[in-house]
Amino acid sequence: MTDVPRVETGVKGLDQLIEGGFPENSVTLVSGGAGCGKTILCNQFLWHGLKKGQKGRYISLEEPVGDIKKDARVFGWDYEKYSRKGEFKISYIMPTAGSRGFIDKIKELASEEGVERLVIDSVSVMLGAYGGTQSKKRENLYDLMRNVKEAGPTTVMTSEIPENSGNNLSRFGVSEFVADGVIVLYYTGVGEGTFRNMEVRKMRRTEHTPGTHPFKITDKGLRLSKETGF
Repeated sequence: MTDVPRVETGVKGLDQLIEGGFPENSVTLVSGGAGCGKTILCNQFLWHGLKKGQKGRYISLEEPVGDIKKDARVFGWDYEKYSRKGEFKISYIMPTAGSRGFIDKIKELASEEGVERLVIDSVSVMLGAYGGTQSKKRENLYDLMRNVKEAGPTTVMTSEIPENSGNNLSRFGVSEFVADGVIVLYYTGVGEGTFRNMEVRKMRRTEHTPGTHPFKITDKGLRLSKETGF
């Protein structure tokens, strides 16, 4: 499947698992529990794009813009110079139940000229605000994804996995079925130690490497552990 245009993730080792990156114009779900590194991966994805001259947009549905910027600076990712040039923007949007304007606003940001990378963090907030049955949640998410794909950028969206969620890979158990790709981040405590693992559960148009792969959070972001060969 090497003829599929790819967008590098910027995460050391991840691109090797998915034939060089996310399929262009795809929507990938990154899910996991609290503290597993979802937001770091999102920032890393956007920062890598900015360094390659690719405009990015970060849409937060939960965290304040200032907090996201502070968290990014811990890893040396200072967005200010890119923001001044119009190459990067973080926007906070509060989902409102039944509001079509929410999705329209996301499409507006995603459709800005030259935007190639988009993060939506997190869709769990949107689905919770909209309420409704499982089928209605899936319908709302399909609506969001269709609009994002029409806009054009390669997108990463996040979702939490609450404890005791069974086999669900997202808070409401629908995002994983709608997204083109699913990457799950696990954070496990054993005794006095903690371990992080990454699994590519699906990636359309991609021969991905199965299984779980240990990763670390370093001062430069996420990277798969050296014992995996990366």
